[in-house]
Amino acid sequence: MRASLLLLGVVVALPFAAGDYWAYQIGLYFLYAAAATGLGLCWGGAGFLPLGQALFFGLAAYLAGFLMIRFEGWGPALLPVAVLAPALAGWAIGLAVFRRRGESGPYFSLITLALALLAYQIAINWNAVTGGFEGMKGIPGLPGLDDYTAGYYVAAAGLVTAIAIAAWLRAAPIGVLWRALAQNERRVQLLGFDTNRLKAAAFAASGLLAGIGGTLYAPQQGIVAPQLVGFELSAALVIWTAVGGRAALLGPAIGTIVVGSLGAELRDRVPGWEVLMAVFFIAVVIVLPQGLAGLAGRFPTPSRNGRRRSAIAAPARQLAGTAALTVENAEVRAGSVRILDRLSIAFDRPGIFCLIGPNGAGKTTTFNLLSGELKPAEGRVALGGRDIRTLAPHHLARAGIGRKLQIPSVFPDLGIADHLAIALWSGRTGVADLLRPRLHRWTSPMSIELQRRYPFLGDDRTAAELSHGERQILELAMAMVTEPRILLLDEPCAGLSPEETAEVIRLIRWAAGRLGNTIVIIEHDMALVRELAQSVHVLHSGSLLASGDIATIQANPAVRAVYVGAEK
Repeated sequence: MRASLLLLGVVVALPFAAGDYWAYQIGLYFLYAAAATGLGLCWGGAGFLPLGQALFFGLAAYLAGFLMIRFEGWGPALLPVAVLAPALAGWAIGLAVFRRRGESGPYFSLITLALALLAYQIAINWNAVTGGFEGMKGIPGLPGLDDYTAGYYVAAAGLVTAIAIAAWLRAAPIGVLWRALAQNERRVQLLGFDTNRLKAAAFAASGLLAGIGGTLYAPQQGIVAPQLVGFELSAALVIWTAVGGRAALLGPAIGTIVVGSLGAELRDRVPGWEVLMAVFFIAVVIVLPQGLAGLAGRFPTPSRNGRRRSAIAAPARQLAGTAALTVENAEVRAGSVRILDRLSIAFDRPGIFCLIGPNGAGKTTTFNLLSGELKPAEGRVALGGRDIRTLAPHHLARAGIGRKLQIPSVFPDLGIADHLAIALWSGRTGVADLLRPRLHRWTSPMSIELQRRYPFLGDDRTAAELSHGERQILELAMAMVTEPRILLLDEPCAGLSPEETAEVIRLIRWAAGRLGNTIVIIEHDMALVRELAQSVHVLHSGSLLASGDIATIQANPAVRAVYVGAEK
């Protein structure tokens, strides 16, 4: 609190201490900092880098300038349109690109850069609207705010608004999901969230924050030039965000104000100032990978243990009991190789099934098929009689198919509480719900019981601080908290000691009784199979070789010929 009050005091006093010129200059970088804060949401939050962030800033500036000129007198009342337009554009662009390619790596970054370059060409050549190369001129200022000091405070208010929105989004459930997405997109999908929509929402939010800065830029400067939508400002925003610290809330603003103002001061005074700025940038990136905001991490921080707020019961999942999961004559190919060869298998009643077979038999491929990560070239996959071949993994997760992967699939930098919260939100939330911080207080009888059985699930640690066995339990707990109708477990005891294996066996048996669902386990440990399996399916070369109880399977000559069980 004291640090916030000190910062507020500096912002208020700066125009009086530094004079009109610096009030004007820093006010300008406040507006750029709003756009950089949006960039930080995507890059430092959701884990993808938009290289064309200036597109949103310039779009808002041009639209605000047009409204101020065209609707003189009414222009200021229409400025919210200019703020929201980049957000809508970001949502539309994000959905179009992410749903087309399904990834947010270099391809996405280059697409955004190409859009900024395209906007620059449009701004140069559309003289009737944009003013061409010379820019849109004669934009009136905001009424009653004509001097430098007033403009400075308006810019400061705009930046504070942008940071407040960013802070709210980071603290809301959607902010937790963005951080989870950046660390393990596959796990987020398997928990029932549409990651393409999550990324598009982050891109829209970045557009909104840039729109705040761009909208105020037009009346403050009185002119909007094509450079505002081009490569130069886009590159500068990336550099400023990296220097300040992309993952920190205030990092992008700090980088923009410090580096931007420093560059403006050196530009006219020091020959070769670009070289000095480049050296400064390289030094910060090497010495402070977390940016200037990372310096805060070198000082003691308060304990993360705080007063716990009252819990709220999460709504029950709207799933209609158990449902048969069946595969009929499914083929999955990799080139000319058949991984699954006319596979037909059914998990048609509650209980524990084990799927066994030698390496390469197609067990994990079968799970990938059942969870929607693979589509069959031929055949049918059905849940409760409904064909689910075309459904995406997040749709199948919401339909009640949960999955635990062989290697613990968690979010290293998220706390244990966030892991369980994400699992609780799965299948229980809509888009609007993810903006409500109260979801952090959700709990359920299943999550309470799991925390009682495993006290470490109530710890204040991150997943990276857990042992391998604890991470296995954590992922298994996440899958159980979703309360699925079908639970797919891929070698849940891999890498565990005999004692840990015995504990996992007890947990699975308890969950089967507690949920009354269908649990399918891939396992090589025949001791575990004998302990748990009510029915066993044996795969060989992508086909079903045999089915039955453990005694029947062990006596089957075909099974004995191709598969030898092993114990730990």
